[in-house]
Amino acid sequence: MRSGGCAVQQALTVEAAGVVKQAVVLAKRRGHAQVTPLHVANTMLATSSGLFRVACLESHSHPLQCKALELCFNVALNRLPASSSNPMLAPPHSQHPSISNALVAAFKRAQAHQRRGSIENQQQPLLAVKIELEQLIISILDDPSVSRVMREAGFSSTQVKNNVEKAVSLELCSQSSPPQKNNSKENSLLTLQPSSSPPTTQNERKTRNPSEIPIRMRM
Repeated sequence: MRSGGCAVQQALTVEAAGVVKQAVVLAKRRGHAQVTPLHVANTMLATSSGLFRVACLESHSHPLQCKALELCFNVALNRLPASSSNPMLAPPHSQHPSISNALVAAFKRAQAHQRRGSIENQQQPLLAVKIELEQLIISILDDPSVSRVMREAGFSSTQVKNNVEKAVSLELCSQSSPPQKNNSKENSLLTLQPSSSPPTTQNERKTRNPSEIPIRMRM
């Protein structure tokens, strides 16, 4: 990526930056001059256990529906114009595709949304706010080209966004809930301790069964 792309990467968390890097590789492999929200969405959908794919599966549980979505994204990527220069003949610094205006707008939406959602982020400058992966997904789904592909495959971008937000909320609730005290170890220690029986009195020793008294043999 060019200098603008490096600045964008600095505004992303490690996980979100990894997705963008894969999208850049995808655009370069297809010979596209720019990285668009379609590249990012296709990259996130390709991750089988990723949040984006899981949110799509919650909307349509059948895996073939996600396969249809992958095909629709593939068709949309095929429609994008290819780079005019030959990657084999171009200088090394120009081989990397640039970030499209639509993707830059998606980054700005994600930053603004994340800044509004946290008091700590509101006290920081906008450029200092790191974009989390879930905010990147929600912002990418707001892109018109991505929403159109989702609609063609029978998905609702709004529903998928709600699934993403729900998953994030559940994760935050599980992290903030206090851990329950586990007394099983303490109880097991109590059961393992030998019970202290009261000492045997002299009267009890006298009333024992004679058969229990040991017989001493004289030699």
